[in-house]
Amino acid sequence: MSRAQQDQQAQPTASSSVRPEAELESRLAAALSAAFPNIPREQLTEQRRFTVRLGHETHDFDSAAQWEKSGRADVIIWHGGRPLAVVELKREDLPLTLADYEQAQSYANQLTPRPPLVVVTNGRETRVYDANTGQLWSGAEDAAKEVQRLLVNAAKLAAADMRWATEALMGRETGVWVPIVRSATATLLAEMTDPPGASDRPFAQLLLFPRLSSFAAIKSARAGTGFTLIEGAAQSGKSSCLREVALRTQESDDLAVLMLRGSGPGLFQSLANLFAAELEWNLTANDARQWLRRMSNGLAGPALVLAVDDVQPGTAMAADLEELASLRPGKKLNVIVTTEAADRLAKGRNGRTPTALGTNAETIEIGALGLEEFQAAQRNLANHKIMFQQGAEYAEDYRAPWVLRTIYDAAARDPRHQDPNRSLLLPPALGMELVDAARRSFAGQEDLMRGYRVLARCALADTGARSAELSLAAANGFVVRQDALSSEGRDALRELSSIGAVRVYRHPGGEDVVVPTVPAAFLKELADAAGEELERRAELDPREAGVWLGNRLGATYLGDLVGAQAIRAMADRTGGFSSGIIEGLLSSEPTEELMENALIAMAAPNGRLIHLKIEDGKVWLSNRHGDISGEPVDLGAERSRTYGNATAWMILGQFARLPTAVVGDDSQRMDAWVLLEIGQCKFPLLRVNEEGLGHLEHDLGDGGRVLCQDQGPIEAATQAMADLLSRRWAHADAWVDAALETGSLPLLHRLTIALRTVRMRNIPRLSEWADEKLSQHVLPALSALLRATLAGPAEEAP
Repeated sequence: MSRAQQDQQAQPTASSSVRPEAELESRLAAALSAAFPNIPREQLTEQRRFTVRLGHETHDFDSAAQWEKSGRADVIIWHGGRPLAVVELKREDLPLTLADYEQAQSYANQLTPRPPLVVVTNGRETRVYDANTGQLWSGAEDAAKEVQRLLVNAAKLAAADMRWATEALMGRETGVWVPIVRSATATLLAEMTDPPGASDRPFAQLLLFPRLSSFAAIKSARAGTGFTLIEGAAQSGKSSCLREVALRTQESDDLAVLMLRGSGPGLFQSLANLFAAELEWNLTANDARQWLRRMSNGLAGPALVLAVDDVQPGTAMAADLEELASLRPGKKLNVIVTTEAADRLAKGRNGRTPTALGTNAETIEIGALGLEEFQAAQRNLANHKIMFQQGAEYAEDYRAPWVLRTIYDAAARDPRHQDPNRSLLLPPALGMELVDAARRSFAGQEDLMRGYRVLARCALADTGARSAELSLAAANGFVVRQDALSSEGRDALRELSSIGAVRVYRHPGGEDVVVPTVPAAFLKELADAAGEELERRAELDPREAGVWLGNRLGATYLGDLVGAQAIRAMADRTGGFSSGIIEGLLSSEPTEELMENALIAMAAPNGRLIHLKIEDGKVWLSNRHGDISGEPVDLGAERSRTYGNATAWMILGQFARLPTAVVGDDSQRMDAWVLLEIGQCKFPLLRVNEEGLGHLEHDLGDGGRVLCQDQGPIEAATQAMADLLSRRWAHADAWVDAALETGSLPLLHRLTIALRTVRMRNIPRLSEWADEKLSQHVLPALSALLRATLAGPAEEAP
């Protein structure tokens, strides 16, 4: 019978008539009488609480709690001021085994000075062992005399083999290994965590966004899944997922997490190194391999969960994990791995045959925050006095974990944020504040920023063809084609690879790509590189430079922020910029087309490509060649639309948030002029939100489609209007009049949202002015335009 089965049988029942403390006292007295028959009881004192030290760690034992929980207990007996014996007590219905002796012996070997005897008893039978030789001991006719001799000799004996003692303690039958692995995990997490405001490490000390992937990983481990692969792009939150798994299970009775880095010498040697550091116990990689096999086949106690972060195919860690899978470990060992390439770990070189790891593996995709996750992140940030204006939940850009981390770090560094009466209110649409925060976060990391600057220049110069898969990836994250790298870019790639600042792999579209692993830093360098190129082109033809900027950033992740920052960076260097750049951007008007008969590609939430074939009002799933499968879906009267060429005007929406005027003439506001133009766009100027919350629109027929006003100023252009009218400007009335004169439904709709936002900000005099303009001028004009456009009865403004 195993210790687990014994302990399970030993659980006290509600019908027990004897108090556990009294029962323990009775058993102990009987054991001492049997072991030391001629030593008076008053000469033997007991220590029911004691501490065992394993390397750097200490572990406390409470005999009363042990006895009540499992029907067994460990007690130290003292005689004459010296520890005499470790006593292992069990209930009568539990037979004595060799494991009982080894357990007590291991405790004895960890104590200083070491007790010379080990006593194991179940009340019916008592055995006494010499702790040095392991042989049965008897005090014969004079136990008192023999005990004195033992105590004298004990001081002269060398310490027992600590490796044997530690191995006994680390066995599946004891609970000592659980706090050891949890302590090691806590140590690693501390090493990976920044204090508030720093941006060097994966985690922020007081910041953790709950992810559904974490709950799925815990569920997978509890279900006995051998290997759980958490797959996602750089900075998608994979490491934080492991952190959350560890924190959520730190008090668990069924899972104990040991977190390891995926880099380094491999799984088995990493474990050997860990035990050497934590326990002062020298192990070989093979010892660690055997320990894992033994742990995996236990019958009792929690399962060991190896949480291995950032495993790259072809590394020593990947090879060891494949070997571990081939050993077919038992159900008491689960492995959770984070990776950017799950298929390359789970499938062979042919891309089809499962590897040993992949045979019993579950893959969990992690990407941008879903709606519920973002709402939880909002609550978390609110605890740090970081709030969002109404409508932020509709902004896809806020859903990237690295974006929220960058915002948090910037706030935590700001001395003004330490004022308990101040808080940070974020706009409903992401703006160039993110670039400013990234610049401050990475100001001292010259090697990183220089390498990224070189890659950014190569990316901007790349005019080569891209697959549909890569084009979609580039719209949702930063990627650089390796074939576009200059010789300087390849040198930079090697340097960045050496510090883990890039990932290199073959994209599903067939291209070899480079992915920056610190997107906030790359964003800043890409914007500055775009500013340099914009300046060079503007010297030749400012208008063409503006056209280039809109076109080049049209399929670039956060292209509107990059473009607006490029204009600002150019202005900072040169002291100004030509209005021709703005005219070039304005000339690139957004387009809208109905999707009648077409083959389109779109990204699923997990990043994989989906092809759809639309024909005669129906849509089918398809492959990339147009071969359909499954039953069609009837699109009905509503036809899907595609929007094109919108990035140029989205850049202008971000640019208009910067107060810009002709020098010496505040009436010539470039931002105000831009807003009068782009505000007339007949559809929303923002990216579609694919993560759980679509934009609510009003269809105005020929007047276009506008956002529901309840969503707030989530377009950068509308937000820029609200900011423009929230400042004291002598020409605000004239600007509103000019907007009314355009007769543009979309512009008046955006102006309505902007004025309502100003009114809600409670700015002295300006809020009253906004209310008057709204009620007396804008809403009446908007209602009249609606009646004329819809050719129906008067309707309330949407």
